[in-house]
Amino acid sequence: MKYIAYGSNMSAEQMEYRCPDARLIDVGNIHGARLEFFIHATVERSQIKDAFVPVAVWEISERDEQRLDRYEGYPVYYGKEEWPVTMADGSELTGMIYLMRSKRGDMPTTGYYESIRSAYKDLGLRSEIKTVLEPALRRSMYRRFRLATGRRAK
Repeated sequence: MKYIAYGSNMSAEQMEYRCPDARLIDVGNIHGARLEFFIHATVERSQIKDAFVPVAVWEISERDEQRLDRYEGYPVYYGKEEWPVTMADGSELTGMIYLMRSKRGDMPTTGYYESIRSAYKDLGLRSEIKTVLEPALRRSMYRRFRLATGRRAK
């Protein structure tokens, strides 16, 4: 099964620990979506032109999927859907992705964020740190500020 990772599971080290049978296929992009943080990462559909989220696509076994289900808190915290990905070579595939169901308006921990940032670097996604990852962190900081001050978005 193809598994689409956009958060800490982009890390080869994390996947080796969580999913011993997993094999990295390659990186790609989900178009028409953006990365968000509500303590943990999630992907949301976006109407913003040219919005995309870089992902790592893994081939996983049924045993790996069961382990990921437990780790991701499926089906309560994260749900699962099938989404299309445009791979680095231009080909397209469909894979399983976890999407957050229980969103909290807080920021990720430094360690969690840095694990994703490190995975971006390891996967050759350095420019996407500035264009995707850092803006997602800023949006979560803004939501936290709004919650703390009681201010509403304009």
